[in-house]
Amino acid sequence: MPFVQLAEGELHYQLDGPVDAPVLVLSNSLGTDLHMWDIQVPAFTEHFRVLRFDTRGHGKSLVTEGPYSIEQLGRDVIALLDALEISRAHFCGLSMGGLIGQWLGIHAGERLQRLVVCNTAARIGTPEIWNPRIETVLRDGAAAMVALRDASIARWFTADFAEANPHQA
Repeated sequence: MPFVQLAEGELHYQLDGPVDAPVLVLSNSLGTDLHMWDIQVPAFTEHFRVLRFDTRGHGKSLVTEGPYSIEQLGRDVIALLDALEISRAHFCGLSMGGLIGQWLGIHAGERLQRLVVCNTAARIGTPEIWNPRIETVLRDGAAAMVALRDASIARWFTADFAEANPHQA
């Protein structure tokens, strides 16, 4: 498994596609890992070298003392690009990944060829929405994460689709 060493720990990544193709960085949503993009990778690798990574606190990447900031997560992306000697890349971020992309566009725009942000906003939610979720996860751990996952799936997908496509929902 490929990892890049950051000052505080390891960032897990995966690189697929032709070595000489332009790089497309895919940044996942909250509570997911780089496998969120598995279904899209075959199509993307027809044109790009696809770089996926587990955001700090997700998947196999480092977990450090929180809370995390979008700036911190954006700097992790820059460190990943630097470690892999990628001077410029296309970037596509979904939800939280879109927030990271916006930070990169503002603070490291020279590193981006194109920026795509999906299902995101300049600010997602309020403390009144997030703080109870955070408290629930801190209190109930993995069970809370499963409940939050199931609630998110129910908001985005019909029950029939989720049941018929458990690995896509």
